Amino acid sequence: MNSSIQIKGQGVSAGIGIGRAFLYSKQEITVTETRAVDPKTEIARLDWAVERVVEETDQILQRAKTEENKTRAEIIEAYAMILADPEILAEARRLIEEEHYNVVHAVEEGITQIVQIFESMDDAYMRERAFDIKDIKDRILMALLGIKVKDISKLPPDTVLVARDLTTSDTAGMDVKNVAGILTKIGGKNSHTSIMARNFSIPAVVGVGDNLGIIQDGDELVFNGTTGAITIRPDADAYQEALQHRAAFLREKALLDSFKGQPSVTADGRHVEICANIGTPGETAFVLESTADGIGLFRSEFLYLDRNAIPTEDEQIEAYKSVLMALEDKPVIVRTLDIGGDKDLPAMNLDKEDNPFLGYRAIRICLDRPELFKTQLRALLRASVHGRLWIMFPMISSVSELRAAKAVLEEAKAELRAKGEPYREDVPVGIMIEIPAAAVMSDMLAKECDFFSIGTNDLIQYTVAVDRGNEKVANLYSQYNPAVLRLIRQTIQSAHASSIPCGMCGEAAGDPLLIPALLGMGLDEFSMSSGSVLRSRKIVSMLQTGEAQQLVDELLTLPTTGEVEKALIRFAETRGLT
Repeated sequence: MNSSIQIKGQGVSAGIGIGRAFLYSKQEITVTETRAVDPKTEIARLDWAVERVVEETDQILQRAKTEENKTRAEIIEAYAMILADPEILAEARRLIEEEHYNVVHAVEEGITQIVQIFESMDDAYMRERAFDIKDIKDRILMALLGIKVKDISKLPPDTVLVARDLTTSDTAGMDVKNVAGILTKIGGKNSHTSIMARNFSIPAVVGVGDNLGIIQDGDELVFNGTTGAITIRPDADAYQEALQHRAAFLREKALLDSFKGQPSVTADGRHVEICANIGTPGETAFVLESTADGIGLFRSEFLYLDRNAIPTEDEQIEAYKSVLMALEDKPVIVRTLDIGGDKDLPAMNLDKEDNPFLGYRAIRICLDRPELFKTQLRALLRASVHGRLWIMFPMISSVSELRAAKAVLEEAKAELRAKGEPYREDVPVGIMIEIPAAAVMSDMLAKECDFFSIGTNDLIQYTVAVDRGNEKVANLYSQYNPAVLRLIRQTIQSAHASSIPCGMCGEAAGDPLLIPALLGMGLDEFSMSSGSVLRSRKIVSMLQTGEAQQLVDELLTLPTTGEVEKALIRFAETRGLT
């Protein structure tokens, strides 16, 4: 009798996992609300606990450096930066000193408020950052309560880690070389677990839900990190099939690795740029590992999100400088502050709005608060001497807005000149094309900036009037929509008519099906997650510009999203792109 069981989750890191389950769990943290007898004693306990966590983090960091694991070291350094931010504990300290909370309750209440700010954000990447902050909270609480966790620094070979979730501190000390796969109950594509797994090429499936509880310690497992299919206690046939799939995957991975450090060029010699998107300086390690041609989108919002005060000019400079120096001579496109009423940011004091996506956000806030905007622009300009900085304004809808933003930039330059502060005068200035009005007016906008970058996530949403987070209409949200493709082509043509480059930093840029069409439209730069860079470079290398242009001609005759998608699939299959 076959006792194997099939369950499913979300595949987030490609590969075939084969190994034995190691159930990793932590003791539940229970916090009861009590008042403190002596606030000074509670503050001293807090300082002691934080010092313990800092010391543990530093030990893990030093071990990573000793192992010469640059990627892991940079992940831990980014985590340590969050831990060192005084804003993380500011509310907890206030609750102890002013409300006389005990330290455990104050940490739980104070840091949870920051976690909730991140969890409420529309941006999926930023929502997932809540896990890192919650991890810091839990580690401080565990230090205060004397809670120990399982040691995963020495695991047996072919271990499949099975857990509710894995945090930065969990994976920082993990014995990566013996981990054959990761399965978690919760998590998404942008969670720390998913990002870490992709970086270390560990097959992973997240979001398995309650079915994860079926797995017992020591169970043999096989699973697909792409499809999310999991087999518990596979029979001989399923096991052999998994071995064959893993061998095929490893051959493909070796092929992709051969594209590291290679130019991004088509079969007929046309050069494009395959770049990466990042949300924090810590992700620079992934960009370097992928050998991307640069950073096509550096979201600067992370500086403003978990604090009660606007980041200073000097604080911002350090963040931008670290990325620019790491990329050396490769371009780094920094998007200026892109936030709005959908994000509860104490430092910004923004009102809640009924429809924040059509409201007071991004460049509209910056132009309304010029000193806030100018502080960021001065920081960017001062950091520009350390690398190849490009500045990009988000949510531009008119020539007037672009001119107004450029005027503030000129004021920032004038102030730096007056102080004798060095900066690069030739920093390119561009805009995101993410509003249909900007795409329609792209011929005029192109005359007044140095580059375009198409933000497809919002361009699709605004073009087809669909909230992609609304399950009832999410099926209408598609990068294959004929109207969206026409706006993309119009934008690229407008850029080239004014002799400026046009890139794309939305998710569509890394879509294997859409890359041939974007190439045929003349897109100059594709920016995506670091994990998609090598596959995209491989696809580009297999294409002829002429056949890609013929594909575009065909697509523009098709009236429906479904027909466009079928044509793209047919093109990819006949040329072995998938």
